[in-house]
Amino acid sequence: MNGRRLIKLIALLAALAGFVRMSGWMAQPPAAAIAQATQWQPNQPSSGARYAGAQACAQCHQSKSKIHAGSAMAQALEPAADAAILRAHTQLSFRNGQWIYRITREGVRSLYTISDGAESLTAPILWAFGRGASGQTYVIERDGVYYETRVSFFTSLRALDITPGAPRRAPSSLKDAIGQALGRQDAMACFGCHATVAPGAQRFQLDNFTPGVSCEACHGPGEKHIALMKSAAAESETSAGKAIFNPRRMHPDDLSQQFCGACHRSWEAVMQMPERGGMTNVRFQPYRLANSRCYKNPDDRRISCSACHDAHEDARHDAAFYDAKCLACHQSKNSPSAKDRIAPPCPTGKAQCAACHMPKIEPPGLHFKFTDHQIRVVKPNEPYPN
Repeated sequence: MNGRRLIKLIALLAALAGFVRMSGWMAQPPAAAIAQATQWQPNQPSSGARYAGAQACAQCHQSKSKIHAGSAMAQALEPAADAAILRAHTQLSFRNGQWIYRITREGVRSLYTISDGAESLTAPILWAFGRGASGQTYVIERDGVYYETRVSFFTSLRALDITPGAPRRAPSSLKDAIGQALGRQDAMACFGCHATVAPGAQRFQLDNFTPGVSCEACHGPGEKHIALMKSAAAESETSAGKAIFNPRRMHPDDLSQQFCGACHRSWEAVMQMPERGGMTNVRFQPYRLANSRCYKNPDDRRISCSACHDAHEDARHDAAFYDAKCLACHQSKNSPSAKDRIAPPCPTGKAQCAACHMPKIEPPGLHFKFTDHQIRVVKPNEPYPN
């Protein structure tokens, strides 16, 4: 761990002490903890500027907007009426002890029903979290409180199972069977990472937002930026003074751990979890990346999240694309750019790097193999490096 991170950790221990909840796919640490643990927050309250909406951004940034509109981030949250998984699976059921869970489609609604034969509850699903690469979790509302459903849809099973982070034991009561109650701060954090402030608003509100992670969730409110770019003053503005936030200007470590880590879980956030979340922390890429030997120089942009991933589009799946990223550092001494090399070349090969050094791991109960971003030499039968 580098000195910068040690200093940050010491400062954060008091702020984050007491955070003990290991949550599911969609939930995040309490909003207050996120605010203290990072300098950047998704949907951060603005200083008077209003959000313009993705359509306003698309007027100038057509190419980026079109690509992003079809991405998983843009579809990180959908109303139940629009969720393709719920439309395609009209009858889903799951038993946990004496409790039977059903999700049924009626017209444009999907109903979440729980019953043990004596007690029952039926509520409409309001929101679907996640596009479904690994699965999808749902949120209902009861008596003014949002609940993360105790069961989720898993794509590999094409069926329901226990939501990640929820207890697998049989529920002890109807209230216990519903799922995880989300306090206002928890709900704000969950929706804040899966949605965007509504056009015309100044800040994020649970009753008024745009589903999915659109432009302004990451770049901040666009009203002032649009006005500036339409004015004559725009010609004299530098890229750093266009009244919009550009993550590329961040320090590489801050970009990975504070910006991406605000939702994808930073090293600091995971270190506060009981047993660091166990094997399920393979889902938290910034944390895993920070544990890599490659990350010993976090000032190098070649090892930041954005070195391999463009947040405007889905992650690439072609091995050659990532091989080139690895070879940006792991070059032979005879390479023209060897003076910039910070790591020795691999003695085994120069292709399929990620297949060997970033293994896919399936945590218990998650029914999906996640790429482990702790880049390392993987040894046979070694325990999971937590």
